[in-house]
Amino acid sequence: MKSLRTKIAAVAIAVAAIIAAPAAASAYTPSGPTAGITATGTFTPGGSITLTAGGYDPGTQVSFTVTGENGAGITLAMVKFVSSTSPVFGPYSANASGVANSAAIVLPSNASGTYRVRATAPGYTNQTTQFAVGSSAGGGGLPNTGFDATSMLGVWIGGGVLLLGGVLVTVFAARRERQDA
Repeated sequence: MKSLRTKIAAVAIAVAAIIAAPAAASAYTPSGPTAGITATGTFTPGGSITLTAGGYDPGTQVSFTVTGENGAGITLAMVKFVSSTSPVFGPYSANASGVANSAAIVLPSNASGTYRVRATAPGYTNQTTQFAVGSSAGGGGLPNTGFDATSMLGVWIGGGVLLLGGVLVTVFAARRERQDA
């Protein structure tokens, strides 16, 4: 009888550890913007676009970096950057709604392919997205490439059901063992 109780206690401790470990690992969630990045304007060589990132506290200083082919040729309005890497635009202050808008950014005259946009702000998780030059992807229809924690809900529910099934099998096996003894 004592052996059965020990086994049940060991299984209960193992189950508690399995449940608590992921919860403890994900206990810290850094504050991060949720609205994503959008770009509006003309997505053609030499075209002008405006970047928008939301989900920040009002007044947060947000900077944008655009990388892609000839990233150093990207300019802010009509100011040419003397740089071999992609320039950083900003910082721009988030408005009362938590949205930061860039000034007009001009793509290089030989722009082609896919460009990656990153919004950074102190104390926030970086946001990234991308757009293709020559596409009609404007109007805020850019994909949000961040992580969506709600997409993990099915995994947590499925794991919980499997865990519950394992506990029930253990309890019924222990009960049967006790009846057979």
